Amino acid sequence: MESSGWLVVFLVFLVLLSALFSAAETAIISINKIRIKQFVEDGIKGAREIQEWVEDPSKILSTILICNNVVNILASSISTIIFMDVLSEFGIGFATFVSTLVLTIILLIFGEITPKTIAVLKAEKLALVLWKPLKIVLLLLNPIVFIFSKISKIIMIIFGIKKEEGQINITEEDIKSMVNFSQEEGVLEVEEKKLIYNVFEFGDLKAKDVMIPRVDMVTLSIDSTYEEIVSTFKTERFSRVPVFKDNIDNIIGLINIKDLFFIEKDEDFKIDKYIRNIYSSYEYKKIRDLFNEMKKNRNHMSVIIDEYGGTVGIVTIEDLIEEIVGDIEDEYDEIIDKEIQVINDKEYLIVGTLKIDTLEDMLGIEIESEFETIGGYIIEKLGKFPENGEFVDINGISFVVENIGKNRIKRLRVKITD
Repeated sequence: MESSGWLVVFLVFLVLLSALFSAAETAIISINKIRIKQFVEDGIKGAREIQEWVEDPSKILSTILICNNVVNILASSISTIIFMDVLSEFGIGFATFVSTLVLTIILLIFGEITPKTIAVLKAEKLALVLWKPLKIVLLLLNPIVFIFSKISKIIMIIFGIKKEEGQINITEEDIKSMVNFSQEEGVLEVEEKKLIYNVFEFGDLKAKDVMIPRVDMVTLSIDSTYEEIVSTFKTERFSRVPVFKDNIDNIIGLINIKDLFFIEKDEDFKIDKYIRNIYSSYEYKKIRDLFNEMKKNRNHMSVIIDEYGGTVGIVTIEDLIEEIVGDIEDEYDEIIDKEIQVINDKEYLIVGTLKIDTLEDMLGIEIESEFETIGGYIIEKLGKFPENGEFVDINGISFVVENIGKNRIKRLRVKITD
């Protein structure tokens, strides 16, 4: 019985080893790559080795699996010897059955489920604790691991499985899921979540999506007088205004209000003396590229042209930045009407330039149209330019024209009739 006592102690030791190897395996698989990279930058001991294992886990996982299997086989043998000694009077078959049953339960609870659950929750901390013993075991078993790794690679080649080099493991959707989870857990505020989402959308938008359209542009003619220019700046409260020659399709530059500060009243004023260069770009250019180009060339405004060279709108640096951080109001900004004003849960006021896809998301409807804005769609449905009060019904939703301007619908009232 004395020898059985020592065997029990040895068996407990083997179960503990099995638990450690199981925990180490799960920790290496579950570890947060971003956090371990931060640990490396912070100079935390062992972090660099762990990062190497995470990037190429084949060697360390082979080592852990070999050790765990050896430990479990030894534990099975020792358990059988113990139970054959204790239950010898019941026969070898019964002792072996009880040994297998008991050891299976013990290994499942204490050698697999419990340590792996802890490892998932404390992956980084556990890896930092176990890295040194794992490194020693890896050095000792390196020849054996090398042989098994080669055999594994040969089998992969036979089955036509190739190791992906430079595979992207983190996608945009993964990051968005992390952001959503962080916001739900209170780590991120709603505005911070929106900011991160805006960064992703920023890379997908084109100039035509963010530009001030041609019909809303404020411009000056090269023939404008000093009084007309000053009046425009006072009325519109812009710091920069594009200047055209002959027509708006021929934008030749811009004028900055700062250049007017030191002009004498009696001076013979000519606008062309104060015209600055203006950047130009195409409507389908990604705003990420446009932003970088404008920043590099120190341009605050860009005229947007179509494939025929006609002016379709303008974009300012402020417009581009607002796509990420939201509306920026300075001391010259007036309180302007929002694109969507909620009257009640069944009635809204919207601008005619509101994007159709924004309206679809808001109302949960589908609108098929070649136009991008709701104003263009209403004109398409009516087959003519509408008068105030005319309306269009779409899927139980009534769109009433409230205000029209020159050649465009300024505002619509939306009524949900269902």
